[in-house]
Amino acid sequence: MAKKYRPIPKPICSNRVFINQRREGFTRNGIYRVCKKYLLKVLSAKQLENLNPAHSFRHSCAVHLLLSGKSLTDIKNHLGHENLKSTMIYLHLNVSRKRDAQKKFIKYIQSAISEEPKIDKLLNWENKEEILDWLDDL
Repeated sequence: MAKKYRPIPKPICSNRVFINQRREGFTRNGIYRVCKKYLLKVLSAKQLENLNPAHSFRHSCAVHLLLSGKSLTDIKNHLGHENLKSTMIYLHLNVSRKRDAQKKFIKYIQSAISEEPKIDKLLNWENKEEILDWLDDL
């Protein structure tokens, strides 16, 4: 039964993650359709309007690497981008994740720079709109 659903790929496609019924590697369109099919199970059609389903994998990978403490350069290299601007597209985070990233950043900065007047300002949550704007600009 497993062979029916997981056929052995043709030799030329043996290094592919996704193979179709004909045992060939998926095309871009095929991967797009499969991703969209499953993303529609968890997201509304409206949420998918401005989202490229296949790129959601890259976004998830980039955010996971960022939250695990990897540098932007490491993430850029992992995604195979030539410049950092391309990588930044994938690093949009929701507010709670931005706060977590900010806390990690502040902790790192406090250990790296012991006396910087701007750190006290960043730590003051009364300035949270300014902080969130700053994080949005990263």
